[in-house]
Amino acid sequence: MSRLLGFSLISGLLLASSWPINGITPLIFVSLIPILLVEEIISNDNLGKKNLRLFFYSYIVFLTWNIATTWWIVHTTLPGAIFANFANSLFYSIIFLLYSRVKRKIDLKAGTLFLITFWISFEKFHLNWDLSWPWLNLGNVFSERINWIQWYEYTGVFGGSLWVLCSNFLLFHHIRKYSTFKDHRRFYIRIIPRVIFVFLPILISLIIKPNINLGEEFKVLITQPKIDPWDANNNYADNLDFFKIFKDLTNKELESTKYDFVIAPETYFSEGYGENVDYFQFTKLHDSLFNYLKKYENTNLISGIQFYKLYQNSIDKPSKSANFVRDKLWIDYYNSSINFSALKGFEYNHKSKLVVGSEFMPFKSFLEPIIGTVMIDMGGTTVSKGTQYDSERKIFEHANKDLKTIPIVCYETIYGEYVANYVDLGANFITIITNDAWWFDTPGHRHLLSYARLRAIENRRFVIRSANSGVSAIINEIGEYKTMLPFDERGIISGSAHTINKRTFYSRNGDYIARLSILISVLLLLLSFSKVKE
Repeated sequence: MSRLLGFSLISGLLLASSWPINGITPLIFVSLIPILLVEEIISNDNLGKKNLRLFFYSYIVFLTWNIATTWWIVHTTLPGAIFANFANSLFYSIIFLLYSRVKRKIDLKAGTLFLITFWISFEKFHLNWDLSWPWLNLGNVFSERINWIQWYEYTGVFGGSLWVLCSNFLLFHHIRKYSTFKDHRRFYIRIIPRVIFVFLPILISLIIKPNINLGEEFKVLITQPKIDPWDANNNYADNLDFFKIFKDLTNKELESTKYDFVIAPETYFSEGYGENVDYFQFTKLHDSLFNYLKKYENTNLISGIQFYKLYQNSIDKPSKSANFVRDKLWIDYYNSSINFSALKGFEYNHKSKLVVGSEFMPFKSFLEPIIGTVMIDMGGTTVSKGTQYDSERKIFEHANKDLKTIPIVCYETIYGEYVANYVDLGANFITIITNDAWWFDTPGHRHLLSYARLRAIENRRFVIRSANSGVSAIINEIGEYKTMLPFDERGIISGSAHTINKRTFYSRNGDYIARLSILISVLLLLLSFSKVKE
C-alpha cells in the first residue's frame, strides 16, 4: 500500500509542479506514468476490491493536483474551494476507473485509446455543463511556453491535451517493459527515440512561420483602477464616483494623445443592483459618459458594467435565469460589457460563461424548488446572473474605423472555442476585461493572464486586457507580452496593436479534436460493455 500511495502522491505532485506560472513544464510528459503503473499493479495482483482501490489511489493523485494548483479559490469562499477541488478530483478518478474497465474487457491498446479520447471528451464536457471548471484542462499547461505551441492555431488547446496524454502513454508502455530487458542498456537506448518523438511538436512550433498580414494600427489606453472588491463601501458607492475615478485616470492622457479605444475592467460600474438595461440611456451615468466622450469623438470606451432587467406583471418565470422578487415581479442580473461612443451611443453584451456558485446556481431548475431562491454562499452572490443566447452575441465596432473586437469577460478567457466563435463573427482583435482582485496576489490571476496568450495564438489576434487590480497587458498575435502594468498598481498603460482579419484553422473549425474524441471514446465504452474478454 505504501508503494502505491507513494506513486499516487508523485503523480499528483508532478502534475502540480508542471503547471504555470512557475512550474517545470516538461514534468507534464511523465506526470501520469506513476498512476498508470498503479493501475497496472492493481489489475495484475490477486487482491480484491480492485475498483475501490484504484479509485482511492487515483483520487489521491487528482486531489493533490487540484489543491496544489487551485488552492487560491479559498479567497472567494471556503465551501466553494472545498467543493471545487473535491468534485473535480472525483471526475478524473471516474475517468481512470472507466479506463481500467475498457482495458480489462478489451485490451491494453483499446484502453490506451479510450483513456486518451475519453479524457479529452471530459475536458470538452467540462467546458459546457453547469459545473464547468476547465482551469486544469491539460492543454493549458503550455500557456507560458508559447514557443512550443505555435501550432495551436490549427488544433487549439485540445492539441496540447492530446500531446500530453500520448506522450505519457508512449513512455509508460516502454517503462512497463523494463524488467524484460536483460541488458538495461538496450532499454535506455530504445527510450531515446521515444523522448525525441515526445518533443517533436516543439520543433514543429519553432519551424512554423505564421503567415500573418498585420492590418491597421490602432492605439489603446488601458485603465487599472485597483478598486478593492472586499471593501464594504464599494457595495454602496455611486457609479458617478466610479466615473470620477475613470475620468481622473484618463483625462490627462486623452487630452494629449488620440486613442481609438479606452478600456475599463469588468464590473467597473457596479453600483448596487446595477443599471436598468432598458433605461440606461436616461441615466446620469450615461449622460456623464456621453459628455466626457464627446470631447474625444474618435475614442470608444469599452467597460464592464452591471445591468439588470425587470419583468413586471409576469405570472410565469420570464427567462431561465430570472430571479423571483415578489408576486408578478422578476429580475435578471447581468455581468455585462458596453461599447460607448459619442457618435454611435452604446451597445452591450452579457457575460455568458459564468462562474459556478459566485455568479449562478448550478442545476437551478432542479435545486431551486428544493432550497429556494437563495443559493449556498460559494463566493459572491445570492442570485443567479443571466446570460445571452449565442444568436444575440455581437462584436463591438469602432464608431468610424474598421476596428472590430469581441468583449471577453474574465472567466470566459478559458473557453477557446467560445472565443473562436466570436472571432468568427468578424472581430479583428480581442478585448478582455476582468476583475482578478478577488484572489489577491496568488497564482489565480497569473494563470488567467497566461491563458489569454493561448487565445491570442489560437486566433492570431492581438489581445487587449484590462484588469481591475492587474495584470493589464497588450499581447500580440504570437502570445508575446508587448506591455504590462504589474499587479496591485493603480494607473494606466497605453500602447498600439494591429488588426488581423485572416481566420485561423482553429477559428473556423473549433474543437474538432474533442468532437472526434467523443465519438471514439463512446464507441469503445459501448464495446467494453458488450464484449466478453476471452
